Amino acid sequence: TDDDEDAAKSDDEEGDGDATRFLITSRRDVETRKRDDSDSPPDITDVETVRRAGSFGNYGRSDGRMSLEDDEWATSERTWRALSPYLSKYQKKKVWMPFYYDGEAGARLKSAGFERVVHRREDFFQRIRDSGFTRSVDVVIDNPPYTGKGMKEKVLRALVEADVPFCLLLPIGVLHGASIRSILDAKKTQALVPRRCFVFKKGKKEV
Repeated sequence: TDDDEDAAKSDDEEGDGDATRFLITSRRDVETRKRDDSDSPPDITDVETVRRAGSFGNYGRSDGRMSLEDDEWATSERTWRALSPYLSKYQKKKVWMPFYYDGEAGARLKSAGFERVVHRREDFFQRIRDSGFTRSVDVVIDNPPYTGKGMKEKVLRALVEADVPFCLLLPIGVLHGASIRSILDAKKTQALVPRRCFVFKKGKKEV
């Protein structure tokens, strides 16, 4: 609606760079699409920023209580549904969603069209070292918690070292980080910036 668009523009103007989530992925793993109105998924045109809140600390576990509560946000099904056309080559492939939170992320991704989703309460940093498992995975798709010191870099480095294709929702400020540029090969990296990412806290309304 017009009201929604006005509110969205206001959010964009007021939000800081790190408030907006974006999807970072290997360029070779994204379905290339024309940039015109007739070809773009309609949901991708919505707008939202999500402000950070609370205290930030170190964490690394992904077995239920992997981080501070304020750092954990569940990604809505319609966010994944809007992004799924760009990841269509993986809809019938084996997808690993390693970050657990409320335990329902796998079901939401399946509802968005991905048929083979692995989503279990496990420690990501232990599981990523299991070469037999990572060789069986076609891609990692998830919205990881990332406000702990060095956590974005640690997650990305682990995925790169394991040579696992990935698509992660991350704060837009990551694009400007020198450490990220040292981890990722620019020739194999693509950033998708959806105008809106709906997220929510467990048991609460999405924002």
